[in-house]
Amino acid sequence: MIMLYDVLLGYYVPSFFEMHIDTDADDLTINKLSIRDITILFHEYIHFLQDITTFYGLNGIYVHSEYLHSVVNRIYKIDEPFFRVPFKIEDNNDNVILNKKIVAITLGDTSSLTRFEIKTIIESNAPLLIKNDYMDEIPEVMIQTKQDDYISFGAKAIMENMADLLERLCSPRGYQKSHEYPYYAAEKVAAYYSTDFASNPLYVLALCDMSLQSSNPGACYVRILKGIKNGDIQFTKPEDIYDYFYKQIGEMGDGITKSYFLQSFMRMLSLVQASLKSYFVGLPQMESYYEWIDSIITFSIDWRENDRYFLLKMASCNELSKNGCWGKAIHDIGTPLMSNNHVGHFFKVPRNNYKGDMDVEYIKAINEVRKVFEEESFSCSMYEWCKNSKDSTPNALCTFAPWRKYREQRLCPFALVWKHWHLAGRIPSSIDITL
Repeated sequence: MIMLYDVLLGYYVPSFFEMHIDTDADDLTINKLSIRDITILFHEYIHFLQDITTFYGLNGIYVHSEYLHSVVNRIYKIDEPFFRVPFKIEDNNDNVILNKKIVAITLGDTSSLTRFEIKTIIESNAPLLIKNDYMDEIPEVMIQTKQDDYISFGAKAIMENMADLLERLCSPRGYQKSHEYPYYAAEKVAAYYSTDFASNPLYVLALCDMSLQSSNPGACYVRILKGIKNGDIQFTKPEDIYDYFYKQIGEMGDGITKSYFLQSFMRMLSLVQASLKSYFVGLPQMESYYEWIDSIITFSIDWRENDRYFLLKMASCNELSKNGCWGKAIHDIGTPLMSNNHVGHFFKVPRNNYKGDMDVEYIKAINEVRKVFEEESFSCSMYEWCKNSKDSTPNALCTFAPWRKYREQRLCPFALVWKHWHLAGRIPSSIDITL
């Protein structure tokens, strides 16, 4: 998300591959956009890359997937057609509630502050208050400002500062200064421990990137900085930061070794690949969707296993239209689903040689179903889009009961998800109904 003081310039929907650009342009082809718009798009695209090429981003996708599977399986056990929304999971038998709580804590504060100065940084433990066999609390980093406000420093601030840094480095002509928190938070935290480290934006960029390979990025970020301050860790160039993480080696069996980071990253990547494909099992018409997921996995592996300095190379080019690394990403995996200021207008830049019909669009339908479960949303926000789509079937049901569209001969994306998940005949309600 980019906030220019009180103006929202763009946002990205984590785990669901959708982003919005504050523009009236009806052609989001990158080489046709103004420098302002292309810079906003680039910022949100970095969040997309964080989603699919970092452990923290992948874990968020996996947690959402586990939540959806848990809710659907619990609905199956309800004897009547009605179920209450927002859907409350009352136990932690499948660890869904625990994982969502951990994500909420490690994300940190998401609000914006125009200005903030650090008075001190406090490391503490946040209680989970959820009965489980694994942990009772989790490390948390708190910033006490000079105004005596307290801010939880976590993944959100690291992701936003990382994207903002790349904007400054890759598009200095299009960059627009935003709030100091969260867009300069990681740099200010770095300066609190080491002004020399913080003075090199590539050092901060690399540490942001590699901290997101942790399940608790804020704690990881501060741990490295404390090591630098104490003289236990030394870096002479930005590449050293990547090497430091990659050199933490663990045994994989049969004499094979691999960095702890890559081991955990590859496991999570495999889980996410399976999770995203599990949304649509046994549907031949989803071949383009499956291929898109596979292209993401291939791209992510190629970056993290074979080209560890990829982000530094991206940062070395200060003109987006000539940025080969960004161009490679768009070539290999395309863009998320994009929207502009015209209601119902959606766009995407497909990956190279793409010959299919729909792929990333189905993720939006999954998010619409999630919003029914989690946010008591009874109006499908794809309605205006479907009105502008060929062979679509929008009608009044879309605005108050899209789950009833499963009866129609031509299924819209929402109805396809609802029916394929065997929810036909199930009715969400905002009140308790006993038959």
